[in-house]
Amino acid sequence: MKLSIGAGIVTFNPDIDKLKSTLMLLSPQVDCVYIADNASENYSDIADMIAALSSEGSGVKLMPGETNTGVAGGLNRIMKAALEDCKEWVLTLDQDSQPEKDLVKGLCRATKFERIGIICPRIKDINSGRILVNFGEDTSKNDKKYQTLHSCITAGSMINLEAWNTVGGYDEYLFMDYVDFDYSIRLRKSGYRILQCNQIIMEHEVGNTEVHRFLFKKVGVMNHSAMRKYYITRNRIYCSYKYYRRFGFRNIVGIVKTIVLILCYEEDKKHKLSFVIRGVKDGIRDSKQFRGRDK
Repeated sequence: MKLSIGAGIVTFNPDIDKLKSTLMLLSPQVDCVYIADNASENYSDIADMIAALSSEGSGVKLMPGETNTGVAGGLNRIMKAALEDCKEWVLTLDQDSQPEKDLVKGLCRATKFERIGIICPRIKDINSGRILVNFGEDTSKNDKKYQTLHSCITAGSMINLEAWNTVGGYDEYLFMDYVDFDYSIRLRKSGYRILQCNQIIMEHEVGNTEVHRFLFKKVGVMNHSAMRKYYITRNRIYCSYKYYRRFGFRNIVGIVKTIVLILCYEEDKKHKLSFVIRGVKDGIRDSKQFRGRDK
């Protein structure tokens, strides 16, 4: 029986030409593409472009948003709409992703396995040329067709809608960053697996990554905006307390590393550092609800 598969993109002030290119590559691979817009300033341009594509037969549904609900809120809107349309899986992509023509076909081969919550490809960063190592990935097993992960990024992931409904969707407090990490943990707690297709590689822009040499090793500098630095820091602390009831040494090192890389390599240092500090304060404050509970 043929699977009913949709695709979803959360948009916020997208580059219209890039979004159009993404949709033209994606539409032939799925039954419908759902676009959840987060109050983009160029919404009318998005709507005009999609109307033109729809007149040519592309199945695209545009869902406007009155406010910016972040990646998590946009994804939940997409999944709800797809579930109402009786879709079984949804491929999630960024607004500038460039999916290969056989991406969905390749990922679908893994739907034969039971209790799969997410199916994902390996990700190659366009800027650095490096293959992203997902959390829990054993690179010594990449010669095998599939392997189970602890978590994966949202871009390029095919989401099992039954599993999404079971775990209660994405945590909208997170807004952006750690949304995929949090969702992956809840999937695994509910008995679902995250399966990586090792033979499928999707190119994807992971921030504005630059590779620098720090002391005796190469490091990737993401060059995220000050606001992204805030959410990364805040949500790192929040998720640490949410799932581990503590802010461990690894996370302290991660924040210190962020500060060092900003000071050494990034522009707008003062602004970014102030947002990191703000993220620490808000993360500690907002995670108080999880302290003192049993793990």
